[in-house]
Amino acid sequence: MGNGYKLTTYHEPAPVAMKVVTIGVTKFATRSLGMVNDIPISAWVYPENRLDGFNDYAVATDVMSYFIDNIGPYAYAKLANMQAKTQWGGLENAGTIAYFENSVTGNKEVEGLIAHEIAHQWFGNSATEKSWNHVWLSEGFATYFTILYLESVYGNERRKKELKTDKKEIIDYYKINPSPIIDLSIKDPMKVLSKNTYEKAGWVLNMLRHKLGDEVFWNGIRQYYKTYANSNVLTEDFRTVMENVSGENLESFFNQWLFIEGHPVVKWNWKYKNEKIKISIEQIQDHHTFNFPLEIGVFYGETMKTETLQIDSKSEKLDISTDKKPDKILLDPESWLLFEEN
Repeated sequence: MGNGYKLTTYHEPAPVAMKVVTIGVTKFATRSLGMVNDIPISAWVYPENRLDGFNDYAVATDVMSYFIDNIGPYAYAKLANMQAKTQWGGLENAGTIAYFENSVTGNKEVEGLIAHEIAHQWFGNSATEKSWNHVWLSEGFATYFTILYLESVYGNERRKKELKTDKKEIIDYYKINPSPIIDLSIKDPMKVLSKNTYEKAGWVLNMLRHKLGDEVFWNGIRQYYKTYANSNVLTEDFRTVMENVSGENLESFFNQWLFIEGHPVVKWNWKYKNEKIKISIEQIQDHHTFNFPLEIGVFYGETMKTETLQIDSKSEKLDISTDKKPDKILLDPESWLLFEEN
């Protein structure tokens, strides 16, 4: 420009929801992390962090590849990963994600955070909830798709570990804040973000995946994103897509887990008698009787046999014929059901 400054104009061809528009202004060191499907991926850190910082954000290329391969095309022209002053751990601005300042350590400790914010580029940024009360379509999706990414890299035990941690937080939160994921009584947008809209909503997607099976679940996710990319969506829209793809009526599932507060609280026992395992299950929460399939792991040494009991009343009983007493019995050994053991 003749005065020592350079003028750069950036054009974003995709529509962008105003909640995820940002600009970062400071002295940056920057590096290209590579191209994924012709999308440039870059890292932006404070100059004093350049030696270690770029490595912390390098995993963004792997995350981007996973989501493009499994969900659908990336909506924006670039993906910049930026160290920033933000009150949040990360902020999913479209095409320019801000991560908290101490995310840059050189120890690659923010893989899950990076996956969460990149997942938002599909869910919350491109397919954007039409109402704040349906913010689970953004935060719950980003939470569970982080788990899906980590599962793809580290295996099923990592999925179970993440879900176990989230379950404890959900149960603890419910004891203080008994409310549903979609709480239409909330009028202040600043109050919609909670353990319900993040972790519990992520658990709902985990249960939906198990209910439909992996192939149908992923087909539904891809169709949902294809239908609502660069537009607005409500929960009923997501449900309709998943019903059309699966051929199942999911109204009761969605109503139970999203619009009704809480979760099943289960009291149970078992005994072995006359070559039968006799299992008694009782739901002890007062406000609602949940309907759900409960997987029961019967262990003989290290070998597990799985039985499934459909729970649709306050109490159920199951008899399993076997000529040998099991060493132990676990409820939901593979972490597919959100419930609490009493």
